[in-house]
Amino acid sequence: MDDYSTKENDKVESPIALLSHDLLTSYDVTRAIFRHLPIRSIDSCSLVCQSWTHISRLIKSHRHTIHTLTYPSDPLSPTVTCSNLLHDFDQFISLYINNNLWSLPTFALVVSTNILASKGFYSSANSPPLIKHSRRIHSETGNLTRINERFDISQALIKHLNKSCKVLMIAADGIIASTDNNQSYEIESNDAIGILFLPHFPPDVLGIYPFEIPSNTQIASDMSRSELHRFLGSVPDDVQIRCVIFFFVQRQSYAVDCIKKLLEYYPSQVAIIGGFVDKINYDDRQIHTTKVSYDACGIVITGDKKRLHIGEILLENHIRTREQIRNKLNELKSLDNNHCLSFAIQISCIARGSNYYNDEQNVECSEFRKLFPNTPLIGVFGNGELGHDYLPNYNQTITKQQTGKNLFRGYSTVFSLISLHM
Repeated sequence: MDDYSTKENDKVESPIALLSHDLLTSYDVTRAIFRHLPIRSIDSCSLVCQSWTHISRLIKSHRHTIHTLTYPSDPLSPTVTCSNLLHDFDQFISLYINNNLWSLPTFALVVSTNILASKGFYSSANSPPLIKHSRRIHSETGNLTRINERFDISQALIKHLNKSCKVLMIAADGIIASTDNNQSYEIESNDAIGILFLPHFPPDVLGIYPFEIPSNTQIASDMSRSELHRFLGSVPDDVQIRCVIFFFVQRQSYAVDCIKKLLEYYPSQVAIIGGFVDKINYDDRQIHTTKVSYDACGIVITGDKKRLHIGEILLENHIRTREQIRNKLNELKSLDNNHCLSFAIQISCIARGSNYYNDEQNVECSEFRKLFPNTPLIGVFGNGELGHDYLPNYNQTITKQQTGKNLFRGYSTVFSLISLHM
């Protein structure tokens, strides 16, 4: 949970303060208690009576907590193994949601290591099916036949989330994930999952528009700004795009032309970050009758410039020491203060792991954590990075003709910090 939300949740009438009031009502007491409850408990309480329903809605409307979690909770520990049993994953997620989730998420960004994404999760024969399209595997031992059902990570997660929560899942050789107390890990070889939960915010503070780009989709040279907005997650025409996060699975993709068109309409007003990964899957929680393959997916971020501050820095190949990393990350400090919410994305080259730093783990994310101790961080190790230096009052214009030279990188890391001023 972020520091801002913790402070907001601490603004609860203490028993002494309550008793000092001349008139103490049951409504006041109930409201004070509800402020200490996780979201699932509030949902249960809302079913009791109309008064509790009203208080529940009021409390939920004022909560804007950004959550991150890692499965398993200590992924780099030599004594911890990542279980592929659906039952174990269910227990982990249920316990977290019931006890720790403070706001109702409307979007989940999930990153997974390739091996775990390929394995998925398995349930035994006596477990009820969670969702259609699961795959059954038969194995015989003597005269007994055991039936296991395999579930993708998204399938296993979705049953625990509210129906309005959209899920974007990325699989890569390595991931960057954070626990709920903002301990971050760069996970290169172990099986692990990282999840970023974002709640609903007022549209002028933060708008989230996930999108997918079907394979072989060609971007028309005369595509209008309105058509581009519809293409990238149906962003309203009167809303300015502030940041776009791309995940590509094909290097020779027509989706790259989308970036050129984006820079045509936003040459100096948009932060672009992304990488080349191995698998992508977006679930908008709608029923689709046909299956379509996609070359790219991503997230468009919008918000008023006074309420949403975005910065991005690039660690190029020559940046190899902790001091150099820290000096570069310090450029983002102007965006962060104790009175705002924030989250961050890290896209690193697969070659910038522990081998790059003489077998020292977590070098780049630990330097980020020192400067931004309360900011949730999530990301991937990719096979190519997309990004540039983009800071408030930083005068840089990238034209569509410069896309390849100025945006596509190698042996680099890109950090993007998104800061929300409520």
